[in-house]
Amino acid sequence: TQTWPSANSFPPPPPGPPAPWPGYEPYPAPPQPAHNAGSTRLFLLFGGFALALVVGGLVTAYLTFSKPDSGDSAADTVTDSQSTTIRQTTINGVPLPGSVAPTQVPAGQTVIVSGINEHRTIECQDNTVIVSGIQNELEITGHCTAVTVSGVENVIRVEAADTIGVSGFDNRVTYRTGEPEVSKSGQSNVVEQG
Repeated sequence: TQTWPSANSFPPPPPGPPAPWPGYEPYPAPPQPAHNAGSTRLFLLFGGFALALVVGGLVTAYLTFSKPDSGDSAADTVTDSQSTTIRQTTINGVPLPGSVAPTQVPAGQTVIVSGINEHRTIECQDNTVIVSGIQNELEITGHCTAVTVSGVENVIRVEAADTIGVSGFDNRVTYRTGEPEVSKSGQSNVVEQG
């Protein structure tokens, strides 16, 4: 046993924990968000701007779609028992599908037909005819220097041509007379005499 010099004295306390290594201090508390009047004003300003856009769009739509056409007359308007206005519209001057006169181009010039679902007859006088697009149907009369077809599902009937070139997919070219020089690329293209 060890004797102590005085009755009320205690031994010294043990040493404390070691000091943290540099760079290993605990993270400081995150900064608290500051609520200021500027962010509230910005939110209200943005909300007011969005509301103004919506109201402006509604007013524009109302003014655009509620105006009666200037050409309306009492004979063009029918009103039923529930006060719903029905406007009868007729379209004048729109060509109806049907036979179209053959396109005539001066001899030796190039004719270009492009588009979707075109149905045409072309009178060829040693012209070059270029067809591109989708599901076009052409009847070519006369003699062509060259017929070139590209695109998808075009159907071409030509009376006579020196050269026929086809590219694309599912195109069909039928020539009636002669032995044209034929070049094909793409998939499922057909050039035949018929």
